Amino acid sequence: MNTKEDSHHLQRKNKRLDLNLLIYFHTVYQTGSVKYAASVLNCSSPNVSQSLQKLRDIIGDPLFIRDGQRLSATTVAVRLYEETKDNIHELLYSVENLSKKSQKRLIIECTPYFAIKIIPMITSFFDSKGINCEIINMAHSVMESAYWERLTLKKVDIIFGVETDLDNSKIGYCVGTNTGVLVCRKDHPRLDDSYIYGSDSIESITMLYSDYSIIKKIRNVNVEFFQNSPCTLQAKSLLSICSHISVSNSIGIIPKNFYMKFKDAFNLKCLETNLQMPTFNHYMYFNKASSEKALYKELYTYLHNNYDNF
Repeated sequence: MNTKEDSHHLQRKNKRLDLNLLIYFHTVYQTGSVKYAASVLNCSSPNVSQSLQKLRDIIGDPLFIRDGQRLSATTVAVRLYEETKDNIHELLYSVENLSKKSQKRLIIECTPYFAIKIIPMITSFFDSKGINCEIINMAHSVMESAYWERLTLKKVDIIFGVETDLDNSKIGYCVGTNTGVLVCRKDHPRLDDSYIYGSDSIESITMLYSDYSIIKKIRNVNVEFFQNSPCTLQAKSLLSICSHISVSNSIGIIPKNFYMKFKDAFNLKCLETNLQMPTFNHYMYFNKASSEKALYKELYTYLHNNYDNF
């Protein structure tokens, strides 16, 4: 095939390139799996595979090579990702702005623990500004690794969670702080108002199942307590943990504001202890390229100034 024919062939291939192919590519690149990418994008694995194949045909490179359970990016794929990762976010926001409706729509993602605290504050903020806004709350798990892709791909506008490392395309602001407390049921047969580890008898415990770095730090500073105490429940939900404690003799560490709101519902009491209680910094995260960045900064200021009032 001569040079002129090569040029025409390349033009025909480029006409088939669309934004969706890059979105599929970015998701596979970040998750390292067609299956996980399909889960993030709410589509089938064959759809992801077909889109990857189209992009492979256009680029002329396999893009990913299987490496055990993961897909490893080729050098061409790494370059494609690095050169498009910022522009694709800006393009998505620009396209969305063209079809804005009169009613704003804010999609937030957080655990039920954060939603209980955050949603009333966001509602109050929009009411104070006279903004007609539909708030959509997507509940994510307490697995830190499970939700960043959805912020990157504009599946959500804001994520609320604990402090974590960010890439250069995201902004994080601390909106407030909470501390942990040790709790048990009010009618616990052995514990009155305190639990002194090393002096009192060993009690069974509950633990939050999470890969958050703050959870790992809690266990590291109280390492003997967690290693020597039998665990009766690991759960991804604070509601599940409190439900278990309410009918068992187990104890557990939960956030103080969660305890204050639900202590009567779950028949809980707070225990004085020699264990080191954690401090949680609560953060809101959004993309730097967001067209609503100015509004989100206003929201942050409101949350930060009113955090203790809710």
